Amino acid sequence: MPIIALLVGSSLWGVLWWPLRYFDAAGLRGAWLIFAIYLLLALPAGVWSWRRRCELRRHGGSLVGLFLLGGWTNVAFMLALVHGEVIRVLLLFYLSPVWAIFAARIFLREAIGWRGALAVSLAVGGAVLVVSHGQGFSFADLDMDDLLAMSSGLAFALSNVVLRADTVLGDLHRATAVWWGCALIALPFALFQPVPVLPLPEYGGLLAFSWLWIAGATVAVQFGVARMPVGTSAVIMPFEVIVGALSAWWLAGEMPTLLEWFGGVLILAAALLQITRNRGRPISLEEGRC
Repeated sequence: MPIIALLVGSSLWGVLWWPLRYFDAAGLRGAWLIFAIYLLLALPAGVWSWRRRCELRRHGGSLVGLFLLGGWTNVAFMLALVHGEVIRVLLLFYLSPVWAIFAARIFLREAIGWRGALAVSLAVGGAVLVVSHGQGFSFADLDMDDLLAMSSGLAFALSNVVLRADTVLGDLHRATAVWWGCALIALPFALFQPVPVLPLPEYGGLLAFSWLWIAGATVAVQFGVARMPVGTSAVIMPFEVIVGALSAWWLAGEMPTLLEWFGGVLILAAALLQITRNRGRPISLEEGRC
């Protein structure tokens, strides 16, 4: 069951771009879409969390960190997926374990070590191949979707540091903080976009997408990660990239070059190396995503 749950959850995250683009094409665009998705999750979760607010004492710093960092993680990631190349966005997001090396060094005083240094080297080389299409790197190759994906991975790594620094805070309280962060961070971006017009029947689909797809993927992945060895989950979680690449090729006609595939392999190798570096308390690619 944990393996099945992790495969299902990773698959849902890998194909997340498809329903996002569906609702975007239906009239609920970009930031308005993200705001609506997470408001539907945040309202009931917020009521539950407020009723148990006595459990939140001495966790104010963690809640603020998850609100800001977890919120930006999902907002930036989804904005990048709506318009960017799916496989490219997923791979640039998967630089997050490498960002976590530096974050853990700065904030948790953890040594980088040779595995960390090797992971950084592999990830940087892979990112250059992915961004430049193997044609020679230039900062001009980075577009807004690339920057959103990379900043999402950076925020995700920092949110993992917050989680590792506060292991007492309950999972649903964590999720509630992230969901409210997503909704309120997306709102300023939404105000610069036209007010959406979505056909009435689509609102039922939006509700189902929020609670069955987003919340379901979160629960499935966390269920699987919590119940299997680190090495096993580390090998399964990049399945998200495989599913994303295949779905983008089949449904959107995206076809990365051979050098881009090689760059992706380097990034995933770096991620696996970093995830398994500390088996006592690993950096999880799914732990802080909600």
